[in-house]
Amino acid sequence: MSYEWLNPPKTWHVDDNTKIITVQTDEKTDFWRKTHYGFIRDNGHFYSKTMTGNFACEVLVRGEYRDLYDQAGIMVRLDEENWLKCGIEFVDSKQYASVVVTRDGFSDWSIIPMKDNLTALWLRVKRSKEALHIEYDDQGDKNYKMMRLTYLPEREKTQVGIMCASPDGNGFKAYFEHLNIEKN
Repeated sequence: MSYEWLNPPKTWHVDDNTKIITVQTDEKTDFWRKTHYGFIRDNGHFYSKTMTGNFACEVLVRGEYRDLYDQAGIMVRLDEENWLKCGIEFVDSKQYASVVVTRDGFSDWSIIPMKDNLTALWLRVKRSKEALHIEYDDQGDKNYKMMRLTYLPEREKTQVGIMCASPDGNGFKAYFEHLNIEKN
């Protein structure tokens, strides 16, 4: 199964030796639908592969965050109105573990404060039928903590992978290491 881009960034690279995926986000990119802000954006960067049935996606995320809402992490997408994104989001000059779930065209948002000077965050999303288990590890020991358990309808095919965006900023560099997506 090969990966493909939804809204490919102008600049990205996969290091053949380390397998680190580096993305320079384009400005004014995001995934969001309606709630609170009243707008729809579906122009964030999403690098994914198609999965069927239950799966697990794990990745280590780092970034050079600088502008409000700069974000990088994992996305699970059924279509433009039903998806989940989770990862690090830069809010009020601090990094937060963030989850946005969008169902039937409306997004919600939750955040968890992270320790100061966080350099990287492990993320894991596991699908079990209609449930998505979202977990994070901010210590680097893969001792995951639950961030959220949410519902996303089952579909025959689901897009799973990494996402990043710069809703208010001019772009930033995001780094994804040890990306692993497999049947669960």
